[in-house]
Amino acid sequence: MAWAGVWLCMCVGVSVSVHLILGVPPQHRGWLRLWEEGEGCGECERERCPLAPSNCPAGQVQDSCGCCEQCGNVEGQQCDPDGAQLFYGRCGEGLVCQRRTRRGRRGRRRGEPEPKCVCEAQGSVCGSDGRTYPNLCQLREAASRKGTTLRLTGQGPCYSAPRISRAPRDLSNYTGNDIVFGCEVSAFPLPNLSWRKKGSDNFLPGDDPHISVQTPPSLSSSQARGGPQRYTVSTWLQIQNLHLSDAGIYSCISHNALGETSASARLTVLRQGVFTIGFFTPPICLYIRAEGSERPSE
Repeated sequence: MAWAGVWLCMCVGVSVSVHLILGVPPQHRGWLRLWEEGEGCGECERERCPLAPSNCPAGQVQDSCGCCEQCGNVEGQQCDPDGAQLFYGRCGEGLVCQRRTRRGRRGRRRGEPEPKCVCEAQGSVCGSDGRTYPNLCQLREAASRKGTTLRLTGQGPCYSAPRISRAPRDLSNYTGNDIVFGCEVSAFPLPNLSWRKKGSDNFLPGDDPHISVQTPPSLSSSQARGGPQRYTVSTWLQIQNLHLSDAGIYSCISHNALGETSASARLTVLRQGVFTIGFFTPPICLYIRAEGSERPSE
């Protein structure tokens, strides 16, 4: 009888601890769900349900028994697609569980498709904070994590003046070498981009054959491609076979109907030369450099 009493206490302790742990994030509850499958659902007594977290990024959903509330899985999180198993959990508000094929580096399928939560409402949206979100689900998730009242103000991206998200950096190199300045801008409508050297009213590259500019063709008269994210534009300024006269300050200029912005970086060009001192055996070669934008006078 003593052993029976000890075993009963252990079982009760395990059951209580499992229910208390249901407040952990859904991705950590799979094994706990399997542990409790043998118990069955029984009659729903909501007063005995564990307190559901109040800050669920994807809202609350009912548990497998349709009785207690728990956090729903967020976008991109694994889920149970058909309800046949209860391991990963259910998707939250506005999300559906879909199987998506995993692909390797060369585009080949990799094993069985993984079930993940996907937002039903696809397409960018504008939040009341003035930021553009990939979809409505991510806007809701951001509102929950920030603990703020974030509202949908419109479908599609937020209208905004250009903002430099990656400014060009100061560079230093020797004559005869090549350099590349990079610049990335976020805005909607997408902005026009251009480069200019301080002291000149002309936009680059002009008619200089050793300078080239790459920028999306639909946005300016130059050549181009879009940025790594939606509603961003990337541009590059390349100078080949550097001359001392290339030294100076270069500006990335961006504008749309809502405003204009720019960012600048300095290019320092160093003179490179080799002098041989012949009275040593073997001769000694000295490498020297000189800074400047003008050729030294003799």
